[in-house]
Amino acid sequence: MELFFESRPELIDTTGKVQAFQRRPQIHPVPVLEPDALVDGAGVSLYGTVLNDGGRLRMWYQAWPKNWQGGNADYVSYAESEDGIEWTKPNLGLVDFDGVDNNLVNLKGHPPAFFIDPDAPADHRYRGTICTGPFHEGAQANLSQYGFYTAHSGDGLHWEYDRDVPRWKSADVINCAYNPNRRQALVAMKYLQRFQGFTRRSIWNAEFTDGEWTDQRMALVPDDYDNIRAMSQGYASADYYGMGLMPAGEGMVGFLWQFRHNNLPRAKDGPANFGNVDVTLAYQNRSGDCWQHMPGRPDFINHADVPWGGGGVYTASYPVEVGDEQRLYFSATTRSHAWYLDRDNSLNEENLQTLIDEGNGRIGFASWPKWRLFGLRSDPVGTVPFYIRVDTQCEIRLNYECETGGSVRAELPAIAPGKPAPEGRSLDDSVALTGDSFAAPLTWRDGTTIQPGEDGLTKIELHLDRATIYAFEVVPGSARSRKEGI
Repeated sequence: MELFFESRPELIDTTGKVQAFQRRPQIHPVPVLEPDALVDGAGVSLYGTVLNDGGRLRMWYQAWPKNWQGGNADYVSYAESEDGIEWTKPNLGLVDFDGVDNNLVNLKGHPPAFFIDPDAPADHRYRGTICTGPFHEGAQANLSQYGFYTAHSGDGLHWEYDRDVPRWKSADVINCAYNPNRRQALVAMKYLQRFQGFTRRSIWNAEFTDGEWTDQRMALVPDDYDNIRAMSQGYASADYYGMGLMPAGEGMVGFLWQFRHNNLPRAKDGPANFGNVDVTLAYQNRSGDCWQHMPGRPDFINHADVPWGGGGVYTASYPVEVGDEQRLYFSATTRSHAWYLDRDNSLNEENLQTLIDEGNGRIGFASWPKWRLFGLRSDPVGTVPFYIRVDTQCEIRLNYECETGGSVRAELPAIAPGKPAPEGRSLDDSVALTGDSFAAPLTWRDGTTIQPGEDGLTKIELHLDRATIYAFEVVPGSARSRKEGI
């Protein structure tokens, strides 16, 4: 569905009392995956991917072994679940790890970001991005260069790198998600750059289209307002540690990892390395468009929201749908970022052992009713006009909720002075939507059909009375009449 993010170009000036807002998710009260084996005894991280594969939930996560040495680890573990609450770690027998049973896939890297490519041949059904290099713990021996690699698999367990050199070079966090409306995957990767006199982390994008990966380009750069938000919470500065993604119609939501620093960076030291990681939301309307923040950049998940974490929050590559909700799986750490390092970034062996003993990282999830991340709310009444492209007969389905006595009514007015309005699509003809629905068709007395407008452009006005709208969808060729039960 297309989300009602306040800066969508289709939206025209609202009238009445309408406000844009961002909702907060529910945090599952306990972790669903914990460190409990030799291969992941020091922690489990998402740093990874959860996808719904034909009704079965599959998870690829970062495993921190019990003998972790304190560097970036390249162990990718696998788990699966029927309900997303109870997870199993199958013995795959693919990788030898000190002679013990384990759930490691054969791909080495950090972090594993995978998606299903619907247009790929069978042996490339799963595509992915990952960071690896010769100084990572457990890295594949024949890869001599550090950077971001791409890979493919036929089953999600047996993987091959696309080539033995990086597709992109730079830092250690990369995510990707496939957008079916765009027919492409979007990549979000972390880069280190000089801004405002010192090194800071930023987000760059690339795309995967028709079997090819594009070069990277700058997408999101931390600015003074990120610092102000961090300072208002007692930190010194902020930058972006990574970003998860969510396809939403032609748009993409970004789950931006706000790294808020306890220490001021010094130019000779590189980026600030100590602090906590929280999550805010960003939005991109179309492929290649600039990313935008919600006004005020409110936190979506704050590390303090997680009763079983408290150090930092790191999200999966993208959310999954489970029933009528969307879930964003994430890992939370027990300690702040780089807690086991001293001020000069040297390893503190005692602190590292404390992290290993505690198991620094568990996996849980945040959830919300599907497609209800952003919204437009009337208090009490207002009108939301917007334009859509309609090239064939269709319905418009609306994700909304109303207070008791509230409603949403729709009209299709004339698109310009002197132009006729569609017959039977006036406000007087509208059948009020009440209650709560994830995908109710806009309905008039004679049905739900919307015919193509002049030059394919149609104007819709939604009249809200104590109502909230979250998203809409244009469904071609699905129009029905009132006589058929609408």
